[in-house]
Amino acid sequence: MGRNFYMTLDVDRDASLADIKKAYRLLALKHHPSKSSTEDSAKIFLDIAQAYDVLSNEKHRAIYDQFGEEGLILGVPMDEEGGFSGGYNFHGNADQVFREFFGGDNPFAEMFDFGITGDLRGAPEFGGLMGRARPKQAPDQLQDLRVSLEEVYRGCTKKLKITRQVMNNDRRTAMVKTKVLTVNVPPGATEGMKFRYRKEGDQSVNNLPADLVFQLNSYKHERFVRSGHNLLYEHHVQLWEALCGVWLEIQTLDSRFITVAINDIIRPGYTKVVKGEGLPRHDCPGETGDMIISFVVEFPRRLTSTQKESIRMTLGSTA
Repeated sequence: MGRNFYMTLDVDRDASLADIKKAYRLLALKHHPSKSSTEDSAKIFLDIAQAYDVLSNEKHRAIYDQFGEEGLILGVPMDEEGGFSGGYNFHGNADQVFREFFGGDNPFAEMFDFGITGDLRGAPEFGGLMGRARPKQAPDQLQDLRVSLEEVYRGCTKKLKITRQVMNNDRRTAMVKTKVLTVNVPPGATEGMKFRYRKEGDQSVNNLPADLVFQLNSYKHERFVRSGHNLLYEHHVQLWEALCGVWLEIQTLDSRFITVAINDIIRPGYTKVVKGEGLPRHDCPGETGDMIISFVVEFPRRLTSTQKESIRMTLGSTA
């Protein structure tokens, strides 16, 4: 006759999964070899682990309830053609069951407040009970969120298809699932802004699911370079334009065309600031950055003698 796993955990046959987990937690802590001084503590600890391993698994428990331990181990008929289910084989590692239940390689670290005096297979001895250890959360999973400057300017909504690892009900094996997340990017979102989706990352045996974090990263733009909420624009002018003035026509991120008059002499390092033509400030509604225009002066490759004399007469007479 096989063992009575319900009796091992001291629960009724109609016990819920929550009752089984509660019973295992109390018994595993009581009979852990690093706490119990009885000679048979290791065997009791192993029996408790196997009982929990069977009864916490819906499929294994159903077979055990109908066919007992022998049917669970040897397999049971599954169809009219005589096919049998694969037999159950306990891995025999009670510490593994304990770690998977409490989370982490050191399940005592957050459960006990004093008395850590030694080490037994990776678990310290313990004294005062603080409660069940909390599994640690896996590190953030960081992904790039690529957007254009036009999308940053007006704000946008991105539909992102993600692939994540999800634990199966047995809490030992995993499967890959896909999911679509919606990211709302506000107008003027800053470079490097993070959008956090809690516990949407990969799941694992010993840890809580990771947070999935999307980090804003703008594509290189053909006309503008972003500097905070300002837009930098570089314009090439001829030497005579730098000296005599020039009118610029610039296409903005929202497809408007603005005209900018340059009446100053364009000296090295000269810039023209166009107020309010930068990116919106997402943290200050109604406020906008500026467009800052810098210049590259293109000199002629050669001048005739007449041109040189004309420039000498014109510029040489200026104070």
